Amino acid sequence: MKSLQVLMIGENIHQSKGGIVTVMKQLLHDRSDSKQINYKPIFTTGDGFTTPKKVRGWLVAYLKYLLYLPSYKLIHVHHAANLNFWLTAFFVYVAKFLRRKVILHNHGADFKDFYNNCSKKRQLKIKEIFEKASANIVLSNSWLEWYTNIAPNANWILLPNAISIPCDVNVKKLIKDEVILVYLARIEERKGFYDMLEVMPKFFSAYPNAQLFIAGQGDLIKVNKLLNEYKISDNIEVLGYINQKQKDELLRKAHLLLLPSYDEGLPMALLEAMSYAVVPITTPVGGIPDVICNGTNGLMHEPGDKEGLLRSIEQLLTNPNGYSLMSGCAYKTVADNFNLKIYDERLKDIYHTCLNQ
Repeated sequence: MKSLQVLMIGENIHQSKGGIVTVMKQLLHDRSDSKQINYKPIFTTGDGFTTPKKVRGWLVAYLKYLLYLPSYKLIHVHHAANLNFWLTAFFVYVAKFLRRKVILHNHGADFKDFYNNCSKKRQLKIKEIFEKASANIVLSNSWLEWYTNIAPNANWILLPNAISIPCDVNVKKLIKDEVILVYLARIEERKGFYDMLEVMPKFFSAYPNAQLFIAGQGDLIKVNKLLNEYKISDNIEVLGYINQKQKDELLRKAHLLLLPSYDEGLPMALLEAMSYAVVPITTPVGGIPDVICNGTNGLMHEPGDKEGLLRSIEQLLTNPNGYSLMSGCAYKTVADNFNLKIYDERLKDIYHTCLNQ
Protein backbone atom coordinates (compact mmCIF):
# COMPACT_ATOMS: atom_id res chain seq x y z
CA MET A 1 0.00 0.00 0.00
CA LYS A 2 1.31 3.44 -0.93
CA SER A 3 2.17 5.52 2.13
CA LEU A 4 0.33 8.75 2.92
CA GLN A 5 2.33 11.95 2.42
CA VAL A 6 1.48 14.51 5.11
CA LEU A 7 2.87 17.99 5.62
CA MET A 8 2.97 18.57 9.39
CA ILE A 9 3.28 22.03 10.95
CA GLY A 10 3.90 22.95 14.57
CA GLU A 11 6.42 24.00 17.18
CA ASN A 12 10.06 23.02 16.88
CA ILE A 13 10.31 19.63 18.59
CA HIS A 14 14.04 20.17 19.16
CA GLN A 15 13.60 23.55 20.85
CA SER A 16 10.23 23.26 22.63
CA LYS A 17 8.71 21.14 25.35
CA GLY A 18 5.16 20.40 26.45
CA GLY A 19 2.06 18.56 25.30
CA ILE A 20 1.97 19.70 21.67
CA VAL A 21 5.59 18.73 21.14
CA THR A 22 5.04 15.35 22.81
CA VAL A 23 2.19 14.60 20.39
CA MET A 24 4.24 15.74 17.40
CA LYS A 25 7.22 13.62 18.43
CA GLN A 26 4.99 10.57 18.70
CA LEU A 27 3.67 11.10 15.18
CA LEU A 28 7.04 11.86 13.64
CA HIS A 29 8.60 8.78 15.19
CA ASP A 30 8.16 5.71 12.96
CA ARG A 31 6.63 2.95 15.11
CA SER A 32 5.56 0.54 12.36
CA ASP A 33 7.41 -2.18 10.50
CA SER A 34 6.38 -0.75 7.16
CA LYS A 35 5.84 2.99 7.38
CA GLN A 36 2.32 3.88 6.26
CA ILE A 37 2.54 7.65 6.81
CA ASN A 38 5.43 9.87 5.74
CA TYR A 39 5.51 13.23 7.51
CA LYS A 40 7.34 16.28 6.27
CA PRO A 41 7.68 18.60 9.28
CA ILE A 42 7.74 22.39 9.20
CA PHE A 43 8.65 24.00 12.52
CA THR A 44 7.42 27.46 13.46
CA THR A 45 8.95 28.62 16.74
CA GLY A 46 10.45 27.34 19.97
CA ASP A 47 10.53 27.89 23.72
CA GLY A 48 12.68 30.78 24.82
CA PHE A 49 13.05 32.28 21.34
CA THR A 50 13.59 36.03 21.28
CA THR A 51 10.98 38.08 19.43
CA PRO A 52 13.19 38.51 16.32
CA LYS A 53 13.89 34.78 16.29
CA LYS A 54 10.17 33.99 16.62
CA VAL A 55 9.35 36.31 13.70
CA ARG A 56 12.11 34.72 11.63
CA GLY A 57 10.87 31.24 12.54
CA TRP A 58 7.34 31.95 11.36
CA LEU A 59 8.51 33.64 8.16
CA VAL A 60 10.76 30.68 7.31
CA ALA A 61 7.85 28.32 8.06
CA TYR A 62 5.58 30.27 5.69
CA LEU A 63 8.20 30.17 2.93
CA LYS A 64 8.78 26.43 3.36
CA TYR A 65 5.03 25.90 3.34
CA LEU A 66 4.67 27.67 0.00
CA LEU A 67 7.60 25.67 -1.35
CA TYR A 68 6.38 22.23 -0.21
CA LEU A 69 2.61 22.65 -0.56
CA PRO A 70 2.35 21.84 -4.31
CA SER A 71 3.73 18.36 -3.56
CA TYR A 72 1.29 17.57 -0.72
CA LYS A 73 -2.46 17.06 -0.68
CA LEU A 74 -2.83 16.85 3.10
CA ILE A 75 -1.63 19.27 5.81
CA HIS A 76 -1.79 18.60 9.56
CA VAL A 77 -1.37 21.76 11.67
CA HIS A 78 -0.92 21.71 15.46
CA HIS A 79 -2.04 24.93 17.10
CA ALA A 80 -2.79 26.58 20.43
CA ALA A 81 -4.61 29.84 21.25
CA ASN A 82 -3.90 33.59 21.09
CA LEU A 83 -1.33 34.79 18.52
CA ASN A 84 -0.41 31.21 17.65
CA PHE A 85 -3.92 30.64 16.30
CA TRP A 86 -3.96 33.80 14.17
CA LEU A 87 -0.58 32.92 12.67
CA THR A 88 -1.88 29.41 11.94
CA ALA A 89 -4.74 30.84 9.88
CA PHE A 90 -2.31 31.54 7.00
CA PHE A 91 -1.85 27.79 6.47
CA VAL A 92 -5.61 27.27 6.29
CA TYR A 93 -6.35 30.03 3.79
CA VAL A 94 -3.50 29.09 1.45
CA ALA A 95 -4.42 25.40 1.57
CA LYS A 96 -8.03 26.23 0.80
CA PHE A 97 -7.00 28.46 -2.12
CA LEU A 98 -4.85 25.68 -3.60
CA ARG A 99 -7.54 23.05 -2.95
CA ARG A 100 -5.52 21.11 -0.41
CA LYS A 101 -6.95 19.35 2.64
CA VAL A 102 -5.92 20.89 5.97
CA ILE A 103 -6.52 19.50 9.45
CA LEU A 104 -6.32 21.76 12.50
CA HIS A 105 -5.31 19.95 15.69
CA ASN A 106 -6.53 21.96 18.68
CA HIS A 107 -4.25 21.76 21.74
CA GLY A 108 -4.93 25.09 23.47
CA ALA A 109 -6.23 24.50 27.01
CA ASP A 110 -6.97 28.23 27.29
CA PHE A 111 -8.70 28.54 23.91
CA LYS A 112 -12.07 29.20 25.53
CA ASP A 113 -10.68 32.22 27.40
CA PHE A 114 -8.99 33.41 24.22
CA TYR A 115 -12.27 33.18 22.29
CA ASN A 116 -14.38 34.82 24.99
CA ASN A 117 -11.96 37.76 25.21
CA CYS A 118 -12.14 38.39 21.45
CA SER A 119 -14.46 40.95 19.87
CA LYS A 120 -17.54 39.73 18.00
CA LYS A 121 -15.76 40.42 14.73
CA ARG A 122 -12.80 38.30 15.72
CA GLN A 123 -15.05 35.53 17.01
CA LEU A 124 -16.65 35.38 13.56
CA LYS A 125 -13.19 35.17 12.01
CA ILE A 126 -12.30 32.26 14.33
CA LYS A 127 -15.48 30.51 13.25
CA GLU A 128 -14.61 31.11 9.59
CA ILE A 129 -11.14 29.62 10.00
CA PHE A 130 -12.52 26.48 11.62
CA GLU A 131 -15.13 26.11 8.88
CA LYS A 132 -12.51 26.43 6.14
CA ALA A 133 -10.45 23.59 7.62
CA SER A 134 -11.22 20.12 6.24
CA ALA A 135 -11.32 18.78 9.80
CA ASN A 136 -10.70 20.06 13.33
CA ILE A 137 -9.36 17.63 15.92
CA VAL A 138 -10.26 18.18 19.59
CA LEU A 139 -9.04 16.25 22.61
CA SER A 140 -12.10 15.75 24.82
CA ASN A 141 -15.88 15.46 24.85
CA SER A 142 -16.29 18.73 26.73
CA TRP A 143 -14.16 20.55 24.17
CA LEU A 144 -16.06 18.87 21.33
CA GLU A 145 -19.34 20.21 22.72
CA TRP A 146 -17.96 23.72 23.21
CA TYR A 147 -16.29 23.99 19.80
CA THR A 148 -19.36 22.60 18.04
CA ASN A 149 -21.43 25.29 19.74
CA ILE A 150 -19.25 28.17 18.48
CA ALA A 151 -18.78 26.77 14.95
CA PRO A 152 -21.56 24.26 14.22
CA ASN A 153 -20.81 24.10 10.50
CA ALA A 154 -17.17 23.11 10.97
CA ASN A 155 -16.06 19.48 10.84
CA TRP A 156 -15.20 18.50 14.42
CA ILE A 157 -13.52 15.19 15.28
CA LEU A 158 -12.81 13.81 18.73
CA LEU A 159 -9.33 12.29 19.01
CA PRO A 160 -8.01 12.10 22.59
CA ASN A 161 -4.27 12.05 23.14
CA ALA A 162 -2.60 8.66 23.52
CA ILE A 163 0.75 7.23 24.56
CA SER A 164 3.01 4.23 24.12
CA ILE A 165 2.40 1.80 26.96
CA PRO A 166 5.62 0.98 28.87
CA CYS A 167 6.72 -2.60 29.47
CA ASP A 168 6.89 -4.49 32.76
CA VAL A 169 4.52 -2.29 34.76
CA ASN A 170 3.10 -3.76 37.94
CA VAL A 171 0.32 -2.64 40.23
CA LYS A 172 1.85 -0.44 42.90
CA LYS A 173 1.73 -1.01 46.64
CA LEU A 174 1.70 1.89 49.03
CA ILE A 175 3.71 2.22 52.20
CA LYS A 176 2.53 5.50 53.64
CA ASP A 177 5.85 6.34 55.33
CA GLU A 178 7.65 6.03 51.99
CA VAL A 179 5.17 7.61 49.59
CA ILE A 180 6.58 9.35 46.51
CA LEU A 181 4.55 12.14 44.93
CA VAL A 182 5.26 13.66 41.52
CA TYR A 183 4.28 16.87 39.79
CA LEU A 184 4.89 16.48 36.06
CA ALA A 185 3.85 19.65 34.26
CA ARG A 186 4.77 23.23 33.52
CA ILE A 187 5.27 25.23 36.71
CA GLU A 188 2.49 27.80 36.56
CA GLU A 189 -0.70 28.94 38.24
CA ARG A 190 -2.91 27.41 35.53
CA LYS A 191 -1.66 23.96 36.49
CA GLY A 192 -2.45 24.61 40.17
CA PHE A 193 1.22 24.30 41.05
CA TYR A 194 1.23 26.99 43.73
CA ASP A 195 -1.97 25.60 45.28
CA MET A 196 -0.19 22.28 45.61
CA LEU A 197 2.88 23.86 47.15
CA GLU A 198 0.81 25.68 49.77
CA VAL A 199 -0.57 22.45 51.26
CA MET A 200 2.77 20.66 51.35
CA PRO A 201 3.92 22.03 54.77
CA LYS A 202 0.82 20.56 56.42
CA PHE A 203 1.22 17.30 54.51
CA PHE A 204 4.89 16.83 55.33
CA SER A 205 4.27 17.58 59.00
CA ALA A 206 2.01 14.51 59.04
CA TYR A 207 4.20 12.42 56.70
CA PRO A 208 7.79 13.57 57.28
CA ASN A 209 9.32 10.73 55.22
CA ALA A 210 7.27 11.45 52.09
CA GLN A 211 8.93 12.94 49.01
CA LEU A 212 7.71 15.17 46.21
CA PHE A 213 9.54 15.38 42.88
CA ILE A 214 8.79 18.43 40.75
CA ALA A 215 9.50 17.90 37.04
CA GLY A 216 8.68 20.71 34.65
CA GLN A 217 9.68 24.03 33.14
CA GLY A 218 9.15 27.27 34.97
CA ASP A 219 10.62 29.75 37.41
CA LEU A 220 12.82 27.38 39.40
CA ILE A 221 14.42 30.21 41.36
CA LYS A 222 11.00 31.25 42.64
CA VAL A 223 10.14 27.63 43.44
CA ASN A 224 13.30 27.08 45.50
CA LYS A 225 12.70 30.35 47.32
CA LEU A 226 9.20 29.19 48.27
CA LEU A 227 10.49 25.80 49.42
CA ASN A 228 12.85 27.55 51.82
CA GLU A 229 10.11 29.92 52.94
CA TYR A 230 7.73 27.00 53.62
CA LYS A 231 10.59 25.00 55.20
CA ILE A 232 9.90 21.95 53.04
CA SER A 233 13.06 21.83 50.90
CA ASP A 234 14.23 18.61 52.60
CA ASN A 235 11.18 16.76 51.28
CA ILE A 236 11.10 18.15 47.76
CA GLU A 237 13.47 17.74 44.84
CA VAL A 238 13.13 20.18 41.95
CA LEU A 239 14.21 18.41 38.77
CA GLY A 240 13.22 20.94 36.12
CA TYR A 241 12.57 19.53 32.65
CA ILE A 242 13.39 15.81 32.40
CA ASN A 243 13.96 13.58 29.38
CA GLN A 244 12.14 10.33 28.62
CA LYS A 245 14.67 8.13 30.40
CA GLN A 246 14.48 10.27 33.55
CA LYS A 247 10.69 10.27 33.32
CA ASP A 248 10.63 6.47 33.07
CA GLU A 249 12.81 6.15 36.16
CA LEU A 250 10.72 8.65 38.12
CA LEU A 251 7.31 7.17 37.27
CA ARG A 252 8.42 3.62 38.00
CA LYS A 253 9.07 4.58 41.62
CA ALA A 254 6.27 7.13 42.05
CA HIS A 255 2.94 6.45 43.78
CA LEU A 256 0.83 9.58 43.23
CA LEU A 257 0.61 12.22 40.49
CA LEU A 258 -0.54 15.66 41.66
CA LEU A 259 -2.13 17.72 38.88
CA PRO A 260 -4.54 20.29 40.43
CA SER A 261 -5.16 22.19 37.17
CA TYR A 262 -7.58 25.01 36.43
CA ASP A 263 -7.61 24.43 32.65
CA GLU A 264 -6.54 21.50 30.48
CA GLY A 265 -6.93 19.92 27.08
CA LEU A 266 -6.04 16.31 27.73
CA PRO A 267 -2.73 16.36 29.64
CA MET A 268 -0.11 13.96 28.40
CA ALA A 269 1.40 13.86 31.92
CA LEU A 270 -1.83 12.34 33.21
CA LEU A 271 -1.80 9.53 30.64
CA GLU A 272 1.92 8.93 31.07
CA ALA A 273 1.65 8.62 34.84
CA MET A 274 -1.34 6.29 34.67
CA SER A 275 0.48 4.06 32.17
CA TYR A 276 2.97 3.40 34.98
CA ALA A 277 0.11 2.57 37.38
CA VAL A 278 0.62 5.88 39.21
CA VAL A 279 -2.65 7.06 40.77
CA PRO A 280 -3.59 10.64 39.78
CA ILE A 281 -5.08 13.29 42.06
CA THR A 282 -6.42 15.97 39.76
CA THR A 283 -9.39 18.18 38.84
CA PRO A 284 -12.44 17.71 36.56
CA VAL A 285 -11.36 20.17 33.85
CA GLY A 286 -10.93 19.81 30.07
CA GLY A 287 -10.60 16.18 29.02
CA ILE A 288 -9.68 14.84 32.46
CA PRO A 289 -13.23 13.58 33.24
CA ASP A 290 -13.00 11.53 30.02
CA VAL A 291 -10.15 9.62 31.65
CA ILE A 292 -10.75 9.67 35.40
CA CYS A 293 -13.65 7.95 37.12
CA ASN A 294 -13.48 9.51 40.58
CA GLY A 295 -12.69 6.89 43.19
CA THR A 296 -12.01 4.15 40.65
CA ASN A 297 -8.80 5.03 38.80
CA GLY A 298 -7.96 8.32 40.52
CA LEU A 299 -9.36 11.09 42.66
CA MET A 300 -10.65 14.52 41.65
CA HIS A 301 -11.35 17.72 43.56
CA GLU A 302 -12.47 21.14 42.36
CA PRO A 303 -9.82 23.56 41.03
CA GLY A 304 -8.50 25.77 43.81
CA ASP A 305 -9.73 23.45 46.57
CA LYS A 306 -6.46 23.09 48.47
CA GLU A 307 -8.03 21.23 51.38
CA GLY A 308 -9.67 18.89 48.87
CA LEU A 309 -6.25 18.13 47.41
CA LEU A 310 -4.85 17.39 50.86
CA ARG A 311 -7.84 15.20 51.77
CA SER A 312 -7.42 13.20 48.57
CA ILE A 313 -3.77 12.45 49.33
CA GLU A 314 -4.60 11.40 52.89
CA GLN A 315 -7.55 9.29 51.69
CA LEU A 316 -5.19 7.14 49.64
CA LEU A 317 -2.45 6.98 52.24
CA THR A 318 -4.88 5.65 54.84
CA ASN A 319 -6.27 2.98 52.51
CA PRO A 320 -3.38 1.02 50.93
CA ASN A 321 -5.66 -1.73 49.60
CA GLY A 322 -7.89 0.83 47.91
CA TYR A 323 -4.81 2.51 46.52
CA SER A 324 -3.59 -0.70 44.88
CA LEU A 325 -6.99 -1.24 43.27
CA MET A 326 -6.87 2.29 41.85
CA SER A 327 -3.32 1.72 40.65
CA GLY A 328 -4.40 -1.30 38.61
CA CYS A 329 -7.44 0.53 37.24
CA ALA A 330 -5.33 3.55 36.26
CA TYR A 331 -3.01 1.36 34.20
CA LYS A 332 -5.88 -0.55 32.57
CA THR A 333 -7.74 2.65 31.63
CA VAL A 334 -4.82 3.97 29.63
CA ALA A 335 -3.72 0.63 28.18
CA ASP A 336 -7.25 -0.12 26.92
CA ASN A 337 -8.43 3.32 25.81
CA PHE A 338 -5.47 5.66 25.24
CA ASN A 339 -3.04 3.33 23.54
CA LEU A 340 -0.95 4.86 20.77
CA LYS A 341 -1.51 1.87 18.47
CA ILE A 342 -5.25 2.55 18.46
CA TYR A 343 -4.59 6.28 18.03
CA ASP A 344 -2.46 5.68 14.94
CA GLU A 345 -5.22 3.72 13.21
CA ARG A 346 -7.82 6.35 14.08
CA LEU A 347 -5.66 9.18 12.76
CA LYS A 348 -4.98 7.26 9.56
CA ASP A 349 -8.74 6.90 9.06
CA ILE A 350 -9.15 10.67 9.56
CA TYR A 351 -6.49 11.33 6.92
CA HIS A 352 -8.14 9.04 4.37
CA THR A 353 -11.59 10.48 5.05
CA CYS A 354 -10.32 14.03 4.49
CA LEU A 355 -8.58 13.10 1.27
CA ASN A 356 -11.74 11.42 -0.06
CA GLN A 357 -14.08 14.33 0.72
